[in-house]
Amino acid sequence: MSIYTILENVKYRDVKDFNIKQNGIQVIHSDLKIEIYNDPFRTIPLFIAKDRNDGLIIFSNFEDFYTIESIDKTIDKVGFWEIVLFGSGLWTRTLYENVEQMPSASKITIDKKTNTYTIQRYWDFNIEVDKSIDSREKAAQGLYDRLDSIFSKFDKTQKYVMGMSGGMDSRITLAFLSKYIPKENVKLFTFGFDERLLEYTYACDVASALGYDTPIFHKLTKDSYIKAMGYLPQMSGGQIAINHCHILDFLDDNALKGYTKISNYFSDALFGYDCLFPKKDESISDNYYVKYLDNIHYLSSKIKKSIISDSKKIFIHFKRESNYSSLSEYKYLTERNQKFHAYLAYIQKSDLVLASYDLLHYMISVPIQFREQKQLLDIILDKEFTIINSVNIKNISSRDFNGVSSGFTLENKFSAFFEWYTFKFLNRANAVLRPLTKGYIQLFNKYQTEEQERLLYRDFHNELKDANNKFVQHGIMTKEQKKIWDTLPLKSAGVGERYTLIGLGKLI
Repeated sequence: MSIYTILENVKYRDVKDFNIKQNGIQVIHSDLKIEIYNDPFRTIPLFIAKDRNDGLIIFSNFEDFYTIESIDKTIDKVGFWEIVLFGSGLWTRTLYENVEQMPSASKITIDKKTNTYTIQRYWDFNIEVDKSIDSREKAAQGLYDRLDSIFSKFDKTQKYVMGMSGGMDSRITLAFLSKYIPKENVKLFTFGFDERLLEYTYACDVASALGYDTPIFHKLTKDSYIKAMGYLPQMSGGQIAINHCHILDFLDDNALKGYTKISNYFSDALFGYDCLFPKKDESISDNYYVKYLDNIHYLSSKIKKSIISDSKKIFIHFKRESNYSSLSEYKYLTERNQKFHAYLAYIQKSDLVLASYDLLHYMISVPIQFREQKQLLDIILDKEFTIINSVNIKNISSRDFNGVSSGFTLENKFSAFFEWYTFKFLNRANAVLRPLTKGYIQLFNKYQTEEQERLLYRDFHNELKDANNKFVQHGIMTKEQKKIWDTLPLKSAGVGERYTLIGLGKLI
C-alpha cells in the first residue's frame, strides 16, 4: 500500500503553485513531500486518518469512513464534548481519536520518508483596515461593486434553486440574481413549520417585487428530523446536528434535476453580523471557549484543559492590529462558519456564492464602524434596490436576535418595539407551556422558523435519553452527566446541544 491514499470521491487538482484565490483542494508533489491545501472557506472538507498498516487515508465524505474496516474508530471524548458544546470539533479534532480535520486556510504536509504529517495554517486571516474607506457610502459602493462582479459571472443559461428567507442576506442575493439571470431560471423555496410565518410572508413579498414566482413552502415536521437521524450524523461524522436538516429535507422531497443549488451561507460573517463597534481588546487566553467552560462544572479538568488547548490553536496567529472587532468575530469568520455553514453547504452539494477571497479581504478591510451589524446591506438596498428595502418590505434579520440591535428593522420605532416584545412574550409563554403540556400545547409564533423546542419535548425526549444511555454504557458520559442532559431546558439555550446528542447516539 502507498503511504497515503486519497479516496476517489475527493475533488482536488494537482498544481505547481498554490493559489489562495482558487477554491477547492490543491495538491503539490515534490520528491520529499506532498502538500495538500484547502481554501480559506474550506469549501471542500478534508479529513486524514491512519489505518492499521500505518497508511494515511484522506477523505471528504464521512460516509466513506464508516465503510473502511482497517481504520480505528475509537471515540475521542474531548472531540465528543467539543461537538456537543460548540457544534464541531475545534481546530483539527473530530469525534474520533484517529481522525483529524483540516481547519480553514490550512495545509497537510506529508513527509514521504517518515510517513508522518503535519497540519498547519498557511494564512492567518489577519487583514488591516483600509483607511482610504472613509465613509459608509464609499464602503457600501465597494461591497456593491464586488457583489456585482461575482453575480455578473453566473451562467445565464443555468437553472438555479435558492432558499429565500425574510432576511437581508437572501434578498440582496436575489436582487443581484435578478440583474443577470432570467426569472424563469430561478426557483425559490422557504422552509418553516407553518405557511403563516412572517418569514414566508416577507419572502413572498420580495420575490413578487423582483418579478419571481412565489417561493415553494417546505413544511418542516417531526418526520423531517426523524429522517435526518438516518443520514445526517453519518454524512457529517456527527458534526452537523439533525436539527439543521431543513434544506436537505427540501432537496430530498423535490425533484430538481438540472438545477444548481446556491447558498447564502457565510453571508452573516462577511457582512458583519458579529462585528461590533468599538473594537474589543481581548486576551487569547480568555477567548469565547474558555469563558464558556468557566460555567461548566460537570467536565473533568483533563477534558477542559484539552478543549482550552484546542481553542488557543484557533487564535494563536491572531494579531490585535488586524481589523476584527473581537476574538468572537475572528472565530466566527475563521472557524465556526467553515466547520458549520461551509460543511453543511458541501453536504447539500450547494455552491457557496459568497466564498470569494477578494470579497472576504475587502469586507474585513472596511472600518469596523461601517461594517458593524451589516449596515452596508441597508445602504445598498436603499440606493440600488429600493423596492425591496426594509422600509418597503419588512424583514426578520439575524441581527435582531443577537441582543444588540434595538428590535426588528421595521418602519418605525413603535412598531419595532411592539413586534420585539410580542416575540419575547410568545417565547416566554411557550417556555412555560412546554414542560406543563410536554409540548402538546403551544402558542403560534409567527416570528420563529422552526418549533425545535416543542418537538424536543413532545417527540424526541425518549430518543435523547436513549442516546445518553448509550454514552454511559460506552464510558463517554457519566451517570451524573446523563442526568443533566436528560433534563430538557426551559428556554432555547441547550436545545441544539440535545439534538446533537441524539445524532451522536446514532454513531455509537
